[in-house]
Amino acid sequence: MGYLLEVIDRAAVDSKTVTFLAGESTERVTWAQLCEEGRAVAAALQTRGLQPGGSVAIMSLALRQSVTAAIGSWLSGASVTFVPTPARTMNLETYLAITRTRLERLGISLLLIGSPWEEAISSFRQGRVTVERLEQVIHEAYVLSPQQVDNYEVPVVRLEDTAVLQLTSGTTSRPRAVRVSHANLAANIAAIMSATGGETGPRRMLSWLPLFHDMGLVGGLMLPMARSNCDLVLFSPQDYLARPMTWLQHVSFYKATSTAAPASAYALAARLLPRTPRLDLSTVRLALCGGDMIAPEVMDSFIAAAKPHGFDPCALTPAYGLAEATLAVTMSPFGRGPRSDDVDAEILEQRGRAVPIKDMAVTQESRATSYLDMRCPRVHRLSMLGRPVDGTDVRIVDESTGSVIADRTVGHVEVRGLSVAEPFRADVVDQAAGRTTAGWFRTGDIGYLVEGELVLTGRAKDIIILGGRNIYPDDVEQAAEDVADVRSGNSVAFAIRSSDRHAEEGLAVAVESRSTDHDRLRAEITASVQARLGVSPRAVFVLEPGSIPKTSSGKVQRQLTARRLTS
Repeated sequence: MGYLLEVIDRAAVDSKTVTFLAGESTERVTWAQLCEEGRAVAAALQTRGLQPGGSVAIMSLALRQSVTAAIGSWLSGASVTFVPTPARTMNLETYLAITRTRLERLGISLLLIGSPWEEAISSFRQGRVTVERLEQVIHEAYVLSPQQVDNYEVPVVRLEDTAVLQLTSGTTSRPRAVRVSHANLAANIAAIMSATGGETGPRRMLSWLPLFHDMGLVGGLMLPMARSNCDLVLFSPQDYLARPMTWLQHVSFYKATSTAAPASAYALAARLLPRTPRLDLSTVRLALCGGDMIAPEVMDSFIAAAKPHGFDPCALTPAYGLAEATLAVTMSPFGRGPRSDDVDAEILEQRGRAVPIKDMAVTQESRATSYLDMRCPRVHRLSMLGRPVDGTDVRIVDESTGSVIADRTVGHVEVRGLSVAEPFRADVVDQAAGRTTAGWFRTGDIGYLVEGELVLTGRAKDIIILGGRNIYPDDVEQAAEDVADVRSGNSVAFAIRSSDRHAEEGLAVAVESRSTDHDRLRAEITASVQARLGVSPRAVFVLEPGSIPKTSSGKVQRQLTARRLTS
C-alpha cells in the first residue's frame, strides 16, 4: 500500500481535530471524520472512472473541500496537484490560459474547480482535461448510499508511484514540475519528524501557507496528518494577506505549538507586533522559517518583538528546503534557536571565502599584503540553516569543474537522497538546476558549509558583479528595507547598465512604498545600501504597493522586475 494511504488509514481512527478557518466561519472536524469523507469522495471519483495512476488537479480556495478532495484522490490511487492562485500582478485571462496549458502538459486526468473559479469551468472544458465542479463531486460523495461507499475499491499503490505532481515557484526560471513519490514523502516526513522532536514533538500545528506550495502541502497538511494525535488549524492565505496579524492572533487563541512561514512573514510580524495587544505565544515550541533567504536581522527583530508576548527565542528554527527535495533539506537543531555566521564581507565578495570575524586576527588572509589588513572589516551576517535531515546529503561544488570544495568556500549547492524527487519531464528542467552525477541535484542556490551546517549566500542567477565583487541582492534588499516606509518583503535588487553598452553594470533597487516622498526614500535607501555594502545604487525605483511581480508562493521575481523597469 502506498505511504499516503497508510497515513490516511491511521488518521481515520484519530480523535484529534482539524479546524478550518474561513473569514468569520469556523469548521472543526476530527481526522477520522475528514478521512471518512475522503473515502466517500474516492468512491465517487471511482464511479466517474478515475483509475489508479491517474492525476487530479484541484483549483479552489475552499479549504475544507480542497483537503477532502485531495484525501479522496489519494485514496483512489491518483496523484494530486494543487493549482497555484494567480499572483497579485497577473492578468486573470493570462493566468487561466497559462494554467490550461500547464495542466495539459502535465497530463492531468481530472481537474476539480471550486470557489471562486467556477465561472472558468467552460473555458477549461475547451481543452483536453476533464473538468468537474468540486462542490458537485463533494455533494455526490455526501449523498452516496452506504452500499456505494462500501463498494470503494482500495487501489494498488506502490511506494514508487506518484503522490504529488508539485509545481515549483519559478523565481529564476519558468515554473517546473517535480514528481514526488510516496517513497519521497515517507522519507522526508520521517526526517522532519525526527528533526522536530520525534514522538514528543509539537502536537498542535497552525498553518496559513498555500497548499500549492511544498511547505504548505507537506509541512502544513501531510506532516500533521502523519504525526498521530496532532491537532491542525488551517486558514486561508488570502485571509493572512488581508490581515497579516491574524496568523499570530490565531496562534495565540488556539494555543498552537508549531507554525511555519517564510522570512518575509516574520519580518512583517516584527513590525506589527509592537502595535498589537498582548498575545500569548508561550505555547510555541517550533516556529519554522524557510521558503526564501533568511536574514539574521529579521530573526533578531522578530525575537525582540515577540518576546514581550511570551515567545521563546529557542523555538525559532531557520531551515532550507525546496520542492525538488519534497520539502526539507536542512534544519537547525530543534530548540537551539537561530544562529548566524559573521564573516568578513569583502573577502566573501571578492574571494568567495567565508572568514569568520572572530578568526580574522589569526588567519593568513588577515595578514595578506593588501589593503585588506589595513582596514576595519565590514561584517556580513548569514543565517546558519542546520545540517541535512536524515536520508539527505548536501555538498558544495565548484561551478566549472563540479568538484567538491572545502568548508567555508562559496559554491553551488547540490543535494541527493531519499527525498529528492524526479523531474516530471526532462523538458521542464532548466539548465540552472538539474541532475548531475551520481544522483546529485544542483539546486540553483549558492552557499557554503560550516562543520556540516549549510549557509546560503544567494541564487546563482541573481548575483550582481560590480568591480569584481559578488553583490548578493538579498543584502541590498535588506538594507533597503531598513528604511522606514519601505514595505517588508517588497524590494528587489538587480544589475543595470547605462546607455553606454561598454560600461560596467551598476546596481538598481526597486521598492514598494505608500509614502509619496519619493526623493527622501531614494536618498535614505542610497545611504543605507552605501553604509551596509560600500556601494551606491545607480538607480532607485519607488513603486506603488503591488507593483513588484512575485511567484505564486510570494517570492519576488528579480529578473522579471528588471525587465519591466529597464525595457
